Amino acid sequence: MGHVTSVSKNARDIAEKIKANGYVIDVEFVEVAALLHDIGRCRTHGITHGIEGAKIMEGISPEIARVCERHIGAGIDKKEAALVGLPPKDYLPETLEEKVIAHADNLVQGDKTVKIEDAVKEFEQKLGKGHPAVERIKELNNYIESLCKNAKK
Repeated sequence: MGHVTSVSKNARDIAEKIKANGYVIDVEFVEVAALLHDIGRCRTHGITHGIEGAKIMEGISPEIARVCERHIGAGIDKKEAALVGLPPKDYLPETLEEKVIAHADNLVQGDKTVKIEDAVKEFEQKLGKGHPAVERIKELNNYIESLCKNAKK
C-alpha cells in the first residue's frame, strides 16, 4: 500500500471514530480527499506541493484543493509561509475534515502508520524542538484524540 492509500485508510478510521461519538463529519469526503492530498507531488516534492495540488484541484473540487493546500504538518501560518517561500497567507486546516486528513498524514511515514511520538520526533529532527509547527502538530493530535475518546471500535 502506498503513502496516500495509507493516509486515506488512517483518515477514514479516525473520521469513523469521530462520527461514532456523534460529531458531524463527512467520512467519504475524508477518504477521497486523503487519496488526493499529495497530488501536487506530480509537479514537485518540495513544500510547494500543497499549493501545486490546490492548483490542480481548484477547478475540480475547491474543497479538495483546500485540503491539498492545508495538509502539511498541522498547517503553516502566514509568518512561516513567508519564511519558507510560500505566498504569505495562512495554510492552516480549518474544517474538521481538513484537520483529520492533516493529522492522518502526520501519522503515516512512507506507507506505515506510526505513533504520534514518532511523528513528533521526525518533525523535531527536521524543524527543531519547540518549533511552532511541532507544537501545532501536538495540539492537533490532542484535539483529534479528544474527539475520538470513547468511540466504539
